[in-house]
Formats: sequence, structure tokens, C-alpha cells
Amino acid sequence: MASGHDWHFLFPTMGLMDPKEKNVKLTRLKETGPYPSLRELYNVHGKLQREDYLCALEEQIAELRRDKRLLDTNINCYRVEARCVQYRQGGRFQRVTGVEFKFDASKYQEVEWDEEKRLMRNNIVLLTQNGLDDFLVGRIEESGEKLLRKGEIVVAMIEKFADNGYPTLLDQEQFVGHTFHMVESDPFHFPYLQVSLRLTKDEQSIVFGEELFRLYDVNFGVHLPPSETSFQFEKEIVDSVMPSRPPPYMQQYEGVDVVMKRLRRSIRTSLNSSQALALKKILQYRVALVQGPPGTGKTYLGSKAAQMFVEAKRQLPTVFPGPVLVFSASNHAVQEFLLRCREFSDQVIHCCSNKHERDPVDFGPLQKEHDLARHNEKPAVLQRAEIIGMTTTRAACLRNSLDSMKIKVVIVEEAAEVLEAHVLACIPYRAEHLVQIGDHRQLRPGYGHRQLAEDYNLCQSLFERMVNNRADCPMLNEQRRMRPTISRLVRSVYPNLVDHPSTFNRPRVSGVDLDEPVWFIDHGNEEQEEGKSYKNPEEAAIAVELANYLLLQNNDVRKITILTTYRRQLRLLKQLLQEHANDELKNLRISTVDGFQGEENDVIILSLVRCNPSGKAGFLKMANRACVALSRARNGFFMLGNLFCLTSSREPVWLHVQKILTQERRVGPVLPLLCQHGQRVGVRSAADIRAACQRCALCRSKLALASVCKALEGASLRDD
Repeated sequence: MASGHDWHFLFPTMGLMDPKEKNVKLTRLKETGPYPSLRELYNVHGKLQREDYLCALEEQIAELRRDKRLLDTNINCYRVEARCVQYRQGGRFQRVTGVEFKFDASKYQEVEWDEEKRLMRNNIVLLTQNGLDDFLVGRIEESGEKLLRKGEIVVAMIEKFADNGYPTLLDQEQFVGHTFHMVESDPFHFPYLQVSLRLTKDEQSIVFGEELFRLYDVNFGVHLPPSETSFQFEKEIVDSVMPSRPPPYMQQYEGVDVVMKRLRRSIRTSLNSSQALALKKILQYRVALVQGPPGTGKTYLGSKAAQMFVEAKRQLPTVFPGPVLVFSASNHAVQEFLLRCREFSDQVIHCCSNKHERDPVDFGPLQKEHDLARHNEKPAVLQRAEIIGMTTTRAACLRNSLDSMKIKVVIVEEAAEVLEAHVLACIPYRAEHLVQIGDHRQLRPGYGHRQLAEDYNLCQSLFERMVNNRADCPMLNEQRRMRPTISRLVRSVYPNLVDHPSTFNRPRVSGVDLDEPVWFIDHGNEEQEEGKSYKNPEEAAIAVELANYLLLQNNDVRKITILTTYRRQLRLLKQLLQEHANDELKNLRISTVDGFQGEENDVIILSLVRCNPSGKAGFLKMANRACVALSRARNGFFMLGNLFCLTSSREPVWLHVQKILTQERRVGPVLPLLCQHGQRVGVRSAADIRAACQRCALCRSKLALASVCKALEGASLRDD
């Protein structure tokens, strides 16, 4: 990589996939202290983003080259045939979309394409006829559950990316009739491309010496004066100085501070003391931070801050001419935030890149107008909104439009999960107030290449860096999620966490013989390595049978979730649920721990997977992941794992968990059950749990009835 801002290297070539051809100097991200300049900050992040993508892809290709049989078995590999060239209407002319490829859909009947995020639109694929000795590059243009179920996908075969990030196409016709192995890029390409492109443009737009932006307004065709385009957060983000200075709009306009204080006081009545203090601090800092441990209501506080800014916009439209911008790393986090905002505004828009990205949620009339608007009309609709929300990828993609909207306030939801590079790429030029709400003790940002992330501190968020630089960061301290027996498990991370009175005297979980439904099943069932992941078949079977048993005890399927720490285990759990005799289990929510961040349920069954004689816990020893895993349950929490593996790392979180569970006698190989009909039994295996259901005549009859219903349903389908 010759140039610091040559993001064309995000286009994978044979040369780039050869480590000997690389010539790039990377800089480790700072944990504390200043950067030399804003330009250097962009440069450092831009290089690391590009290298993170390419290293991850390079590792993926190297693995497939080492064992070419994987091209027929790996989940990212498909055998495809180019059928025809697809076109779309573009004004008066037809434009090439790409090549329609066909693959054998019968091999993928169990795949939930959208949920598993496979063959996603805008991702890169490599096509080869010689085991990746060389390859062509394509970008997925059309996919989605409907097409993929038929074994169809449209891919544009590309030569390179142009300066605007759009691909330059090869002659598509030449590929028709040929067969290939198609390899989907494991790291999702589109976010890397959009963020790198944005950082490059921002770096190049800096006027050397003054470090001001020169912004060309794409909507009106005029250059804006430097006073309107200077970066307002340089002291905090570049110099790492955290002064108590309010946003410029509080100082430039007379009476604004009075209005904001009045609005804050009116909202304060619906907050607890730590939330009220945090809201006050938000107005005192140009870059404001709030830490929200599990269950303390950080999304609620964020929505109340948004309400305060919306009320201010209504009263002072000249001070706040643009909407409040909310962004986060995940679409789910944005949606949950905006749903709360609907309580006080019907001018809310959830801005997504395509219709598959957003669940059908009613955000109001302006949302419908935005969804139906043509591409060039959407910015005008967004300008009329009070709040707009989107992922960081989408915000980077729409930066030109966001820059023209005179946005003053930006709220980053789940800020500790957002890469600093993404925050930098998403901040509109005119923004004056950056509010980050998150928790750096829970999940950190995602990355593509693990070793690079460790060596260069890539998984550090801007939120965490500012905390490291001793920024004022009030912490919410009253949790309303977990019963105290559960919340005590995370006290080593949050010693000052207080349980709200509503968490006491929670209902018991029907079916377990425990005064407080919290138990760690400490077993010796060994894990199995599969690729770069792990699974534990017996532990998975225990989790599924325990969930089935709880359903037979009249627990609501919607209030039970199985969480696991590995994707291979997740796939195994899904398979077991599909094969189970109890059809109700098919409605059970299962997820990885990472995928359940920010969520909760009444009963959590946690499959920790790792169990080996060496005591290796893998990334379970990371306190951040452990913290999330331990704090999702409201009423009942059943952990399945091996304490020896978890505590061998000497990680304080797991040592504390062992201490609490041992003191309270909530750990052991046998889980005590008590069915609703009074039958007591201890279980240590999936077979034990199945047998427990058979011991009680009433439970047995319920099982038999379910089996008969399933058989009758199958017969009915055959008759049809």
C-alpha cells in the first residue's frame, strides 16, 4: 500500500493477497494522549480499516488454498454457473446489473439466509476455476431470501472501484456459460469501503496548517465559509483534552441555555438520580459521555435526551434547523432507540439501505414518504424530520446529504460498540454536539482480523479512548433488569450497581426446585473444534431438552432464550430445535451472546461450550463478553459449562462468579427439577431431562399428546 489514502487497495487483487507484496506502515491506535493532527487521525484509521479487511480476506483465501476440498464444503463457498446477463431500466436506456448465477439450492434448504447474513447485497465474492490460484472479483447486486431459496444470485463482475466508490464493470457477457467456485468474502466489504472512502475524502479536504474543512455543498453548488465547516470536536478527539465546554449553539444564541435548562428540568421528573445527573452533564460538554451498565436504562436516557433536543428544535427552529441524528453499529440498536422516540414524535425516519434491513415497524407518515421517495428526493424528506436514525455504514454512505442538513446534535447509541473510524466517518461537518451513550465494559467493536486488532488496538471505540483520557463520564447505577441473585454475578465489574426494588420478589420459574432460579451445571462434556469455532454436542442437547422441559411446565416460549458463545454451537442448536418432537421449540429464540447485546429475557439458558483438559477458555476469558453473557436474564438463569476452563484464565469476572455461586450453593453437576405436578428429580444430562418428563404421568401425557399432534399434522400434509 503505497499511499496513506489510496483506498483503491480495498479492491482485492492477487498481489495484495501475497504478503510479500505488501508495503504498508501501520500505527497502533492510541489509548491515551493526543494525535499530531486531525489529518493524521484520519490517516491512521483509514490505513487500519483497509488492512483489517484485506488481512481477514487474505487469511480466508490462504485457508482455502491450503485445503482446496473446502471449496466444496466451506459455508462461504458455492459451486455456481453463469446463466445470463441481467439488465435494469436506467432512464431511457437499459443498464447492466450483472451476471445471474445459479447454484444448487437443495444443498441449502436449512439455511436462513437473511438471519445468517450470507450472500448479502454489496458484499464481495471471488470467482475461481483453479482453486484460487487466481480469481475474478464480483460484487453482489441482487440476493435476499426469495432469490437465494431458488439458488439464484446476481453478481457484477468488476475491474476496480472508481473514485466515487462505484465499481467499474468488466464485459459481463464473457462469463455466461462458465462454471466457477464462488467464495463470499467473510468480512463484509461494504462498511469497509464506505468508511474508508469517507475518511479519505475528509482527510483530503483538510486545509493544511489551519486544519479546517472546505465543504462543497452538493445540494446547492456553493462553497461554505470555514466558520461553518470547522471540526468542532478537535480538542476532545484529536488533542485528547476534555474541557468542560458546552456546544457552540449554547453560547452563540441568546437564551438557548435558559430554554435547555427548562426542558431538562421538565424531563428530569421521569428519571432516577443517576440518569438526571447524566442528562445535566450532556448539556455541559461538547462531546458528552454516559456509561450505562446492564439494565440501567441507557437507551431510555438516550431517548429522553433526544426528546429534550426535539423540544428545543420546536421552540428554537433557527438554532436547530436540522434533525437530530442517531447512529449505531447495528440496525437493531437504531430501531430500538427510534421506537422509544416515537412516543414523543411522529417525525421519525429510520434510514436503511434496503427494504430487507428494516423490520416492518410503523415509524409514522414521514417514514412512509421517505421509503416511497425517489433517490434524489430523499434528502429533502430527511430534512423535514425531527429525528433520523441509521447504521454507521449508512451514515458514511449518506455523508454528503447529512452535511447539507445543518445537523447540530448527534447521538451515538451503544457507542462503545462503534469503531472510532466509523464515528469519524459519520459526523456531519456542521455538528456541534456529540453525545455518546454506551458501556465499554460490555462488548467492544467488531473487527475482521483478530491478530491485527490485538496488535494495533483496533477494537477500541472512541468512547473507550475518551474514558481512558479521563473524560467526565457519569455512570448510571440503578438496574431494573436482573433479580439480585443474577446481578450479584457482575458485581466485580460494577461494584456500585444498585438493585431497584422492583427486582426483588420476582416470580419463580416453574419447573425448577430452587428458591431462586439460578444454577450453573458444571459438566465434563468435552468440546469439539470445527474450523475456527467450537461446538459441544452434549451441552447443546442439555440446553434444548431443558428448554423443552420448561415449556412443558407452562413457561412461555417467548420468555425463554438460549444463548451461546460460538457460531458452530448456534448452528447445532438450531439443528436440534428443528429436529425436536416438540414443534413449539421452533419458536424459541436462540442467539450468540454478541448478537444479544442490548437485549434481555425472563429466562436465559447459557451454553458456554468450552470444556477441555487444558483449561483453555478462548475468548470467554474476555471480561467484556463474560459481562454481557451474565447480564441478559431477568428472572431465571441457567448456565451450562465447565468452571475449571473458565477460572483457569484467572479472569476476575469468572473467579467472582465461581465465588458467588459456591457461596450460595448454586453450582454443581446436577440441576434440581420440580415439575408442576410435584415430581422432584435431579438431572445432569439431556437423557436425564427427557426421562424426567416421562416419570410424571401428567407430563408424559402432555408429551404423548404433542407427538400425536405432530404425527397427525404430518399425515395431513401427506394427504394434501
